[in-house]
Amino acid sequence: MKKLKIIKTIAVILFLISLFCTVDLGLSCLFNTAASYHDGYWAHSVLHAVFGIFGDSAWTFDKFFAKFEISAWITYALVVVNVALRFVKEKETL
Repeated sequence: MKKLKIIKTIAVILFLISLFCTVDLGLSCLFNTAASYHDGYWAHSVLHAVFGIFGDSAWTFDKFFAKFEISAWITYALVVVNVALRFVKEKETL
């Protein structure tokens, strides 16, 4: 009973982290599509500012989009996991 609750909590936390990363990368992709605002591609990201997650500045739009796509699929998979865990019934012990 307690194990299932811990698993559900961990799944929700992973989903929220993944959702944050997906939104962050999506906003970077969106910003980089409007070339009239800047010269070249730039990592406008909370993750990059805080953790330096992107490493160098040699990111292209294709690289941003590929990472955003991977992140979106991971987030989708975590949604499916969380929905499945929502309907899992706990065993009743006598």
